[in-house]
Amino acid sequence: MTKFNFTLIIPSLDPDEKLAFTVTSAIAAGIDDIILVDDGSAREMRHYFTELEKAHPEVTLLTHEKNLGKGAALKTAFSFFLENRMGRHGVVTADGDGQHRIEDIIACAREMTRGERAVVLGCRDFELENVPPKSRFGNKATSLVFRLFFGMRLSDTQTGLRAIPTEYIKTLMEADGTRYEYETNMLLLMGQRHIPYREIKIETVYYDDNRATHFRPIRDSFRVYGLILKYVANSLASAGVDLLMFFLLGQFVFTGGDRLAVLLSTVGARVISSVVNFLINRRFVFSNRSGIRKTFVRYVCLAVPVMLASWLTVYGLSRLAGAGVGQIGRTMLKIPVDTVLFLISFRAQRNWVFAEQTVRSKSEKRRGTSVARIIGRTFLVIFTVIFFVVFSVVALLFVLLKGPSPTMRDQVVLSAMQASATKWLPGLFLDDALVEEICNRSADVQEEIIPMGALGSRTDDSKDPAGAGDSGDSSEEKPFDEWADAIDGMIYKTYSGSSFKAYILIVKDPSRVYVGTSSDYKSGKIGARIFEIVEREGAVAAINAGEFSDIGGKGTGDTPIGLTYSKGQCVWNDGLKRTFIGFDAENVLHVFESMTQAQAEELGIRDAVSFQTGNVLITNDGESVTLHHAEGNIGMAQRTAIGQRADGAVILVVTDGRSASSFGATRDDIIDLLYSEGAVVAGMLDGGSSSMMYYEDYYTKYDIDMEGLDEYQRQGLTNRYKAFTKPRHMPTFFLVAPES
Repeated sequence: MTKFNFTLIIPSLDPDEKLAFTVTSAIAAGIDDIILVDDGSAREMRHYFTELEKAHPEVTLLTHEKNLGKGAALKTAFSFFLENRMGRHGVVTADGDGQHRIEDIIACAREMTRGERAVVLGCRDFELENVPPKSRFGNKATSLVFRLFFGMRLSDTQTGLRAIPTEYIKTLMEADGTRYEYETNMLLLMGQRHIPYREIKIETVYYDDNRATHFRPIRDSFRVYGLILKYVANSLASAGVDLLMFFLLGQFVFTGGDRLAVLLSTVGARVISSVVNFLINRRFVFSNRSGIRKTFVRYVCLAVPVMLASWLTVYGLSRLAGAGVGQIGRTMLKIPVDTVLFLISFRAQRNWVFAEQTVRSKSEKRRGTSVARIIGRTFLVIFTVIFFVVFSVVALLFVLLKGPSPTMRDQVVLSAMQASATKWLPGLFLDDALVEEICNRSADVQEEIIPMGALGSRTDDSKDPAGAGDSGDSSEEKPFDEWADAIDGMIYKTYSGSSFKAYILIVKDPSRVYVGTSSDYKSGKIGARIFEIVEREGAVAAINAGEFSDIGGKGTGDTPIGLTYSKGQCVWNDGLKRTFIGFDAENVLHVFESMTQAQAEELGIRDAVSFQTGNVLITNDGESVTLHHAEGNIGMAQRTAIGQRADGAVILVVTDGRSASSFGATRDDIIDLLYSEGAVVAGMLDGGSSSMMYYEDYYTKYDIDMEGLDEYQRQGLTNRYKAFTKPRHMPTFFLVAPES
């Protein structure tokens, strides 16, 4: 008969004949050392133990006078084993209710001695039909918790069949608990101390829907999940304190909602909640006995980056959500952000901040510092950060697009549809029909008609609007000349709106404004960058102009879309219906919803481009000006537009966008800005990452500090280019020739 050099440990409470069957079967299979633990069984049940002890010399009986719990029974057996059986390879723990077959017990013992010495877990298949639903659900839930909170992949967290090498028994006896939670804590300690473990499949056996188990669902579940539940409870309490203090500080102390205010509110709230969280975690959750100074330093080292991550993410998401997000909105954004940080923080606190320091063997140290482990942890950190960012963005989009505010939903949809790179986003959360409805509704024009005379003094050169005149004689007011101090025959200025920053260039002589082209559009050359076109044409200023194709998103910008004129010649006509924006031979700007080449020739068009339909902004009939507002168009984006005043001066406008300080402008923002500058006709040009304004040496001409400019602005861009690549290749630009 085969002899085995391990000890079988069977703890039991109020057994029946299944215990006798398990013991006799084990002895028959060649297992020669069995420790039974009577964990305070009822008097009428104790005969099962005494009869087995008397009948079989292989059996050693250990007895608890009263029920102390399965964990206490295992610890009693482990202690006896270490004192009396040190020559053996290890122990196998099994249940005495017949759930563990002798063949599986022996298989676990053999696996324990193969290769690297490791704890072997006998794992059941919970997908089988005979598994009680409560057992299937309980195991899956616990496995998920182990994976999320502790980083351990276990298919059966509740198995009682475990083969433990002798060298790990003393360490595992340090796990807390005396009842069912001890087996769970044993697994957690294995992960914390880097004790290797392996799983093998065993037969899944349940008798009478597992009614014989002594597991008490409510009380024992609390014990099993005690550490997690206590951490969750403390974290929720601390999160409540944090959210309350964040709201109160932001509402009454650090008001304003800017970056500094959000940071100070976050820091103040986190300091208060962190002190509460640290004290409770140290004393009641992790029961740490190390010096408070060491653990507090570690806690601070963890809390600071977590706090900064929370601040940066909440601030960034609140800026993406738009200018209308108040303190309540920022507080709501903080909830999903801190949920992800909660999981990360738990593992860091358990495994580092409050971990009890023990001396590890050389093999354990090697495992803890191996190259593979370092690389693995590095990738885990990278993956966690990526997951955190993606999760936060998706959660924000879900809340905004599926939430209770149709206005916010429409704003996000229209903003995403402004850029080719994000057009697909709304379709992830909303039906295509709804996205199309929102876009169509945004094109519904609400015309506002204003008499030409209401433009006021902006186009009236006869009077100084500021009242400045000859200080000696107020009766002889000098005519105000806005061009007296103009540089290059142009006026350059900036404007800051509620959610955007605009760069404005007013050109006195409209004949200087024309369309520059990158090529003949027949040779297959890629489009030109704005710096290339101004150098080639000798222009002093430029903005991006018409729509262009970008098949496959390659950014070649080689071909325009729609009817295009340059220097009196039609250079492109693909027959597509588009908004038409261009100057005639008399230097008058025309903006129409569509234009044929025949109509353009009849008007005497010299320079023009096309953009998507629905981008007529301002028109006039000589007596009144019509502002073509689109009430539903609240999408924010980087914008480019062109307009003309009644005196012929051309207004070029570009806005920033996609940044914390300038989220973007709506269509109506651009209309109102152009009208305030005196425009009587205007149209929108290509926007998004195409939005660029060049003005040669503007920082020198207007005494602008170059220290605050980026690399492209130092080359002549007035706005900040927000794309991830160099300025785009484009086929058309509105250029401004030098003064003659």
